Amino acid sequence: MADRTILATPRMRLTAFDVADTGDLLALHREESVNRFLASHEIIETREDAARHLEDYVQGQEHRGFSQWKATLADGTFAGRAGFSVYPETSEVALSICLRPAYWRQGYASELAAALVAWFFENTYFTHLIAFVAAGNDPARRMVEGIGFTLRQRTVIDDNAFDCLQVLSPALARYARASA
Repeated sequence: MADRTILATPRMRLTAFDVADTGDLLALHREESVNRFLASHEIIETREDAARHLEDYVQGQEHRGFSQWKATLADGTFAGRAGFSVYPETSEVALSICLRPAYWRQGYASELAAALVAWFFENTYFTHLIAFVAAGNDPARRMVEGIGFTLRQRTVIDDNAFDCLQVLSPALARYARASA
């Protein structure tokens, strides 16, 4: 079988989702704490929701070359999802990481986030990347700020406050520093 790895870190591996992953995706979102800081359009409550999201992930991968990807440990254990989505309000690309609680506070998200940002700017033409962090989710905020994201604005999504942070591509960041 061919290796389908899109991105690998020392402890995790990201591969494209397929329809066989419906159960894993549904199980991830059935853990109540997982949905706590997500916007309503990201929450998966039923098998049909999971199937619809998987279809979006597969189509996004086919059309753009990036999407949400299946996150597994080195031994193949399903850990969650991570990757990118298009924010419909502005057509900007947003970083998103959603892991099972068993993998929280162990550095997995930080490891993935840094690798995803590097992958994004090495493999796309975009000038910046955004990330939404729910107000009050201080660990997530510290994590994205720790890899170079800065606050752009506070916004409301689904009647909930989110901070929109962004990071510039390395080339644009160098230009901005030189122009300052």
